[in-house]
Amino acid sequence: MNTADTKRLSETVSAAGSMVLFLIFTVCCLVIITVAATAYKRISENYDNTFNSAAAVRYVTNKLRSCDSTEITENGDILLESSDSKTLIYQRDGILYERLFSLGSEAVPEGGEAVFSAKDFEGEDCGGGLAKISATGAEGEKFTAYCRISNGGAAVEKSN
Repeated sequence: MNTADTKRLSETVSAAGSMVLFLIFTVCCLVIITVAATAYKRISENYDNTFNSAAAVRYVTNKLRSCDSTEITENGDILLESSDSKTLIYQRDGILYERLFSLGSEAVPEGGEAVFSAKDFEGEDCGGGLAKISATGAEGEKFTAYCRISNGGAAVEKSN
């Protein structure tokens, strides 16, 4: 009888030990998954915030380089003209919009397609055929690019 009770006790302890080990393994897995998920979320948010502002600046400078003529208004809206159309790039409420117009129509900053989320986007004509494009990221970092505009600048005199 002693061996049957010992065998039963041994099986009970073995089953309880297995359950405790499984429980510890499960808790460790949940902790690792939670830590990894929060790290991924933080990295993803930082990447998205940085990407939107930096990509908005690069996008607009590429548009400036590809157009035939550029006009930057006092409020920072950018009107680009090419041989067959006009494009207006403007920012409202932290969103950068782009709208395409035919050459004969008036360009108004409404009803455009949202292109990027860019806080404090600014376009500025620096004179001398140079434009300054800047945007602020979500964490306060500033992204700035200078670009030559095709119709700006004074004529250059040749000296003898």
